[in-house]
Amino acid sequence: MVKIFFAMYGTGLAGGVRAIFEVANRLYEKGYDVGIISLGGYHSWFKVKVPIYYVKPPKVLAPIINPIIKMYKSFRRMHFEGISVNYLDINGLARKLGFRVDLIRALTEALLDFEPDVAIATWYPTAFSVWLSHINKPLYFVQDFPELVWEAEGVYGLRLFETTLRLPFHFLANSTFTKSLILKHNRDAKVTVTGVGVDLNTFYPRNVKISNSRVKPIVMTIIRSAKCKGGEVALKSLNIINKELPVHAILVGRSTVIKKLFSEIKPEFTYSVFESIDDESLAKLYSSSDVFIFTSYRESFGLPPLEAMACGAAVVTTNCGGNMDYAVDGYNSLVVPPGNPEAVAKATLRVLKDDKLREKLIEGGIKTAKQWTWDKVVDKFEEAIKE
Repeated sequence: MVKIFFAMYGTGLAGGVRAIFEVANRLYEKGYDVGIISLGGYHSWFKVKVPIYYVKPPKVLAPIINPIIKMYKSFRRMHFEGISVNYLDINGLARKLGFRVDLIRALTEALLDFEPDVAIATWYPTAFSVWLSHINKPLYFVQDFPELVWEAEGVYGLRLFETTLRLPFHFLANSTFTKSLILKHNRDAKVTVTGVGVDLNTFYPRNVKISNSRVKPIVMTIIRSAKCKGGEVALKSLNIINKELPVHAILVGRSTVIKKLFSEIKPEFTYSVFESIDDESLAKLYSSSDVFIFTSYRESFGLPPLEAMACGAAVVTTNCGGNMDYAVDGYNSLVVPPGNPEAVAKATLRVLKDDKLREKLIEGGIKTAKQWTWDKVVDKFEEAIKE
């Protein structure tokens, strides 16, 4: 039996992490011996069928750092899942003190202990760990893009990310946009485009009404903290829309992030905020919405519009890179330039005022979503593993 290990930086709630979990689960169902090894995080938000091993720091550090980490997490109301201390905790504390922890070597050594046949890197620091492990079949699942890395890690991280794209991996790209990014830095690279999937057992049209403001059209969006996700564009767009046609907004995201944006952009529309929701609840929110707007500046794939399509919501999205693999202007969505609240608002108002257009986009979106399944994604992974 082929043993496959995913090398992860963290397992917290994120779209890229979810994609890894979905693939790992389905490879396990196909009969592979699958495991995940991570420097830290928490995975209780997703039903993972494979074992997850968290890299444990040297015991000598625990008595000193563990109480500090617990106090810090308690103060910040962060998740604490019974792991006394992990490398992400240590690194976070160290960076606040002005220095970095060697996470690459720690993950490399932990990975070697499991002796997998196939090791799959999943975030640029883990690429170095997989490469240095000299495992027989190293793969690199790329979901990152420069804007995200720069915002998270600065120039230092961006240079490291670009270096990983020049390493001799068989690359697995989540979109043709990501493939182009890899080939820009490594023109001879072997790249397989896997795509990303939608769980059609969860994301499908439902006859539900979430908001109490049904006298108004419902416009939904997802607000995230990263600037490249365009949260301020979404709020500005909603204000413009509301001036011409009063709407009720469904905002999905961390309340602290939304409150911060509200302090900068005062909402002129009524709204409901939903935080830390599961997929079932998210699917109901999509289905209850008349229009879903997606305002990212850049995405390596951009799954939410595809989920919204699957749930029968009309979609207005920016052309942010990876989503151009599935978003077709006038067929399953209206596509506008990134960073342009006026264009988002104009397109959304078109959809809200034109029932025929909205039904056309909904029909095209449902058909499109059915073509993007996790089974097809896993087939691409399996081809690369067997090659």
